[in-house]
Amino acid sequence: MITKSDELLCHQIVSTFDHVDSSDRNWYEKTWLAVHEKSGQVMVDTGFGKYTNRNVMDAFGGVAVGGTAQYTVRASRELRPDIDSLVVGPLSYEVVEPLKKIHVCLKENDYGISFDIEFEARMKLHEPAPSFTRLRGAIMHHACRFFQLGCASGKVVVESKTYEIKQDSWWAARDRSWGVRPVGTPPPGAYWARPDSGQPESGLQPFPQIGKLTSHWTWFQFKDYGMCFMFYEGTAGKPLSFQGEIVYPIGGDRTPLPIIDLQYDFEHLPGTEKIKLGKLIITTADGVKREISLKPVGVEFHLLAAGYLGGYKGWLIGKWMGPYAIDGEKLDLKDPKVQKDMSGGVDDVLYEFKCEGEVGYGIIESVVITG
Repeated sequence: MITKSDELLCHQIVSTFDHVDSSDRNWYEKTWLAVHEKSGQVMVDTGFGKYTNRNVMDAFGGVAVGGTAQYTVRASRELRPDIDSLVVGPLSYEVVEPLKKIHVCLKENDYGISFDIEFEARMKLHEPAPSFTRLRGAIMHHACRFFQLGCASGKVVVESKTYEIKQDSWWAARDRSWGVRPVGTPPPGAYWARPDSGQPESGLQPFPQIGKLTSHWTWFQFKDYGMCFMFYEGTAGKPLSFQGEIVYPIGGDRTPLPIIDLQYDFEHLPGTEKIKLGKLIITTADGVKREISLKPVGVEFHLLAAGYLGGYKGWLIGKWMGPYAIDGEKLDLKDPKVQKDMSGGVDDVLYEFKCEGEVGYGIIESVVITG
């Protein structure tokens, strides 16, 4: 089937854009964008996913207000025949200027929030090495991605209260990825399964137990540079693995500078994996060592409610929800039951970072797997 994308001179296989050169049901393309006020009063999270071999496109839009409430809207639709449109119900995503400007919108709906936001890049891209892992012979994860730091403008409305988003006080980070990774209903025994995830496919060997694992996807920026890196927690303050770079403003002549060594020291909130206070010691390829302190600003977004890992209320990224479905809720983050439901998942937490007297802001997205 010919689509609008086939007009572009960017084919890489002898086929049309309505399918990919793989029959793997876990093929995906995703976007993620977080926009936050530096004071930590409000944070917006939104993302879109296209699952060509599952015939699904889904999206979420969410707003966290301080440490008190989280609002989430989730929507899913049948991908075909409208394969070119990045619209799912009230949510839309538009590339205004490639690698520079992105427009996201959540129109008025029944769940108390809406937004109209333009992301504008401040920093050059960070393009990490492609990921590749196998499990029992099958490809588990094989993906490319890039990260970008910037600012934002527009507005967000929460229960009739409007917050104006201004570039001087609202910063942002985005992630764009594509390839193969586990999506949809988990296989039996998978660490990301929840009781309401859905009935796993029968006749499969159970997923192996992997034990405790914590990873941190980290993006933050100062006035004249930013950092993008991820690492898996190890022992004695040394990561099991990591990769990342310092990135510099668009328009300048400085190229990204690789990070070659990372040490960390975290103090966690009692009984949790949440970072209360922390210190990073980062060494770059030019031999410079930087010590960075960090502390949470007071706002976080729980991505379980957006469908990540085991999802929430039966919603998972990539799961077939029918020709069209929409859902959402307001979560009271002070409620112990909600805190329990949202624990052990994926959290975007806003932090203040200090380095050599300069103050910056950004997000650590922690993935906690307890095994």
